[in-house]
This record gives sequence, C-alpha cells and structure tokens, in this order.
Amino acid sequence: MDSLSIGTGNDWYTMGLGYNQDDGFSFGSSLEATFDNNLSFQTFVRSYTDRIQSNRRYDEIQIGASYPFLFTPTTTIGIGVAGSAGVVLTGNLGLQTIQNWFHTLIGRDLVTLTYDENQFWVHPYLALKTQAAYLGSNTLTGIELGTSYAHQWELLFEANAFISYHGFLTLRLGYVEKYVEDLYPSQSIQEQRYEGLRLAYVYDGGLLQSSFFSFLDSGASYGSFSVNVLAFKQPKTYKQTDFTFTSGILYNHEGHQNRLVAFSFGSFSFEVKHTNGPMLNRWEDQNDRMNLGSWQLGYRWEFESPSAFLTPYAKVSAGLHRFNLQQNYTTTLVEEVRPSIGMEVGLSIGTTCWWVVGNTSYHPRLAVSLSYVFNADSITTVEYFKPHTGPWILMAGIVLDIDHDLT
Repeated sequence: MDSLSIGTGNDWYTMGLGYNQDDGFSFGSSLEATFDNNLSFQTFVRSYTDRIQSNRRYDEIQIGASYPFLFTPTTTIGIGVAGSAGVVLTGNLGLQTIQNWFHTLIGRDLVTLTYDENQFWVHPYLALKTQAAYLGSNTLTGIELGTSYAHQWELLFEANAFISYHGFLTLRLGYVEKYVEDLYPSQSIQEQRYEGLRLAYVYDGGLLQSSFFSFLDSGASYGSFSVNVLAFKQPKTYKQTDFTFTSGILYNHEGHQNRLVAFSFGSFSFEVKHTNGPMLNRWEDQNDRMNLGSWQLGYRWEFESPSAFLTPYAKVSAGLHRFNLQQNYTTTLVEEVRPSIGMEVGLSIGTTCWWVVGNTSYHPRLAVSLSYVFNADSITTVEYFKPHTGPWILMAGIVLDIDHDLT
C-alpha cells in the first residue's frame, strides 16, 4: 500500500468567503487507501442538515474504488481518464448522534432535526473523469470533465480549469450541475446549495493534506484535513526549502478561533485568516452568525541562523478584511470589506532537520499578530458586532510551517 489517509471536515472552513450558515454539508470524514498500482479505495461520510426551510436532515456514505489511466502523446501533454464504481448509502445513518455529542462537548446548540427517512437506501454509482493538461516548468495546467450517476439518487456533471504546482498544490475553478431524484424533501435544497460556479484547492503535503471548496453562487463551502499514516515510511530527501505551506490556529482578543492558511515563496507569503460561527459576546443567540476573513500579502525577516533551534522573526503585511453578519442564518445585517495593514512577531521552533518526512520539513511557530483596519468605524451600527470589526485586531497562537524541497 502506498498511502492510507484518514480525514475529517466541516463547513466552518470558509476561507472568509460566502456565508457561515452552519447548514447544508455540515460535517464529514474520509478514508482513502491507494496501492502501488494506483488502484484506490475510498469511503466518504457526509451529513446534510437543513434548518432554514424543511427542518430535515439526511446522511450519506459513499464507498467505492477508482483506477486512473494516463496517456502521454508528448513529453509535455498528458491525457488522464479515471473510472470509479461503488455504492452510496443514504438516510438515517446515525450521524446526528455524533454531531450532537460533539456540539455538547464544545457548548454549541444541538442540531436535532427529523430524518427524511428512518431507514437507509443503497444506490449503486458509476463515475468517470477525463483530464487534458500541459506540463511546463513543473506546473500542470489544463481542463477536466467529469460525470457521476448514483441510481435513484443523483446525476452530476462538472467542468473545471485547473493549475497544479509540482503536483502537491492544485487550484480549480469550474462549474457543477446536479439532477436529483427528490427521494427526500430536503435533497433538492442541498442540490441548489452545491451546484454552480465552484472554487477549490487541494493540498497534498505527503503527511498532511487539506482541501477546500466554495460554491460562489450560494455561498456554501466546506474544508477538510487528513493525515497519511504511511507517509513516515517515505525516504527522507529534504535538503532545502523551495515552498512553504502553513496551517495554524490563532485566537483573537474576543477568544474566537481563527484558522490560518498561507503559501510562501522564500520571504514572501499570501495568507488567509478566517473565523465564523456564533459570537462569544452573544452566545445566547447562536442563530446570529458572523463570518470574518482577511487576505494578506506579507514579507518576513528572520533574525538568527536557520540552524538555531529558536528563530525570532518579524513580518509585515497588507491586504483586505471582510466582515459579514447573518441574522437567523439568512438575513445579511453586515457585508463590508476594508483595507488593512499588519505586523507579526514570533518564534520558529526546531532546526531544518528536526522533523523531516519525505521531501518536507515541519516547524511549529508561535505567532502574535496585530492588524489595523482602515475606516472601521463605518462598518456597522449593530452594537454586539462592533467588538469584532476593529480597528485593531490582535491574535496569538501556534502554526505549523511545512517546508517543501522541490528539487
């Protein structure tokens, strides 16, 4: 076996885009095994809720296998075809119990909805995806077309343009069209949320992987993280840093957890921070939800030799902050974007050879950031939302830098 990835995901992963309704594709998990001959087996678990229209829910588990074929007419042009087959289970699969156990653990409101069916159904499915791409300077660009059919459940078509950097970071922009059987009353509602224009990325760092998609028409989004438990058997080939992927958790002065994702080339970086959900200063009304995001370009200085175990650093950045507030999940009270500047200081922990897996090196980092949002006073008149809009936004937490050797 070449890889065995175990993951989990949630709709709180917004990258600051869309709306955080805490509804639709609420949470899920995945298990994927890939063998040396590229045959793979996958299991995807998904829980769908609708608290806005039907007050119903259903669960979905997809189990299948896929195999890719690759044709290379030239050294720079490739055509790929991947076929999949399996079954989709739908209905009451017990995921409400798991969700409410977790909500109780973190102090969130329970999501207790009527299942569309108290039994489950089995739908055989087939899928096919084709891809045509051009390889230049270790960057693959191309288009892909895909379709899948689950009997008496769903027919899907998709088309994407994509760019893949060294095979581990892929960005997609495309369109998805769905036709559902309306087996459950809320199925057509979920269809509307998860079709149309879609933006997505997939990061495969060997040991750690993450993905994100956002349907730009509906504002629905979802993200996941997974771990390849077999990555440690890869030979250690890391020698230098050519690209860094960063993931982390920062807490702001109100105590809200902010997720950080960043991509860095040398000292230059592009980073996204986002937080969403009910507000701690209005915890009694969890139907009012915020979605805050910042998108920043930054430059970083390190003040010690890279061989030092503790390396102080400082970073300056500039970009945009977004402030969104939804009342009762559906009514937009605030939707504003403002320019911002910031700085960050902290300590990188570990040497370049401290934690190496394959062609990557891992370094935790302690970080404290301070941002200033311009013209913040004009953002809102909603009093309980004002503590979240600046102008000064302070955050502190721990992040993980994953340095990639691309040689």
